[in-house]
Amino acid sequence: MKQKDQLLWIVMISFWVGAVVITGVSFIKSPAVTTQFPNRIQEVLPSVVHIQCDSWQGSGVALTEDIVVTARHVIDGLNYTITLNDGNTVRGIQAITHKDYDVGFIRVEEAVLTPAKFGSVKDCVLGQSIFIIGSPYGKVNFNNVTLGIISGLDRDWDKASYYGEPYGWKIAFTSDAGAHPGNSGGPVFSMDGIVRGLLVGGYSPVLNCSMPSDLFLNDVEIIKLMFLFEKYKTEEIKTGYGYFEGYSYAPK
Repeated sequence: MKQKDQLLWIVMISFWVGAVVITGVSFIKSPAVTTQFPNRIQEVLPSVVHIQCDSWQGSGVALTEDIVVTARHVIDGLNYTITLNDGNTVRGIQAITHKDYDVGFIRVEEAVLTPAKFGSVKDCVLGQSIFIIGSPYGKVNFNNVTLGIISGLDRDWDKASYYGEPYGWKIAFTSDAGAHPGNSGGPVFSMDGIVRGLLVGGYSPVLNCSMPSDLFLNDVEIIKLMFLFEKYKTEEIKTGYGYFEGYSYAPK
């Protein structure tokens, strides 16, 4: 390189550096790699389950050591196999469903579940980050994680029913985290690892609907008692959000 060209480059570089100093321009460093979110996922995974029934499958999350909460429409058939995060399975022996909302509960034959932490969606705000864990398109995608935000609160999706019958989605919130068939009943976590709701359906992979945990937060003890009843089909228990009804679908 000729001496003249070298001097020209030196002048240009000096001018550029000076401009950066004078204008206060600073370089943006790449964000540090954080393990906080992956660690949070590992913390909550033991509470998430896959549910296989006679003709359908879905997702769920442990409410107690022997009760799984899921979507009402996942509870279908007579035989249920619950797969835990470690790959072990346990049989479901009883179920309770909400009469008005898309929420249901399955009791398993052994107290081997790892309960999740639950909280009210009323403590969340529009645009807040959430993540969903479930089994989209079946057990092959067990414990699939998607990340998004709460895109809508206080939605009434029963008004949008295609079939003229309510889905049980009258009290709902929406998110843009990816979800597909098989995610139904899976937990929607806030970033602190608290279950704020259950994924139940959607219009597209990034516009989905969830039932808030508020529908059963204050009724856990009632749900436990209902599982002790012998005649499920005749029993209805009124709660703050309506009625629960139960039935036994497998021998104790």
